[in-house]
Amino acid sequence: ELPEVEVVRRRIEGYLAGKTILEVSDFQGRFALPPLSGKRIERISRHGKCLFFEFSTQDALFVHLGMTGKLLLSETRTPLPHQHLIFSLSAGIFLSFCDQRKFGKIRYFPAQEKEDFLHSLGIDPFSPAYTFERVAKLLSGKKRIKDFLLDQRKIAGIGNIYSSEILFQSRIHPERKLAILSVEEKHRLFDAIPTVLEEAIRCQGTTIRDFTGADGSTGTFQDCLAVYGRAGKPCLRCGNPIERKVLGSRSTYFCSHCQR
Repeated sequence: ELPEVEVVRRRIEGYLAGKTILEVSDFQGRFALPPLSGKRIERISRHGKCLFFEFSTQDALFVHLGMTGKLLLSETRTPLPHQHLIFSLSAGIFLSFCDQRKFGKIRYFPAQEKEDFLHSLGIDPFSPAYTFERVAKLLSGKKRIKDFLLDQRKIAGIGNIYSSEILFQSRIHPERKLAILSVEEKHRLFDAIPTVLEEAIRCQGTTIRDFTGADGSTGTFQDCLAVYGRAGKPCLRCGNPIERKVLGSRSTYFCSHCQR
């Protein structure tokens, strides 16, 4: 989700910005990439769950980590489990893309294709476009609030873990319909989204099964989860048991006493 991707971005940008790609090794032939040798990485940007290696020539490499994808830095060309790509860069830096379940994506985007792709995504909660007026306009219709938060075309970057945490922070039941949210509830939701995500970033993300940073370190936000994965345990706010319900094939955790 967004916090984990941002943790990776912050870690790798300091090493990769200004470096030149010398060679790309695609061990399993998964990615139909054009020749990238000689491309200079200007910066690493992020929108929602998506990373972009932005080149000095205005084109970019798009990276989506999927469920188990990892970008790992090293100073040697080291074989790693589930390794699919190695980027050899100037200054003796190697970046490996490892992906056990193979849901990750890497694509090359010419400049215009990158812009078109960004326009297809929702608002990033840390971008200037994230304003109450814009978010409030999206909060209409018959869709459930939980489904809305997972829709990457509306607000980009929120997944199953943080949607449950955001709704708990907002005191909104996950099955509430957008059309009946009050203005006060919309404000609470608007404030809770970046608050929860920023705290998760501060904790270096949530490691429940697979996530590690680019240096192999794990996050600690799993120790701060208020509802996710806590079915049957007492609510930290009121003491009533946390409930679990499957909505849209995804497990959702909430307190029916605190969230209305």
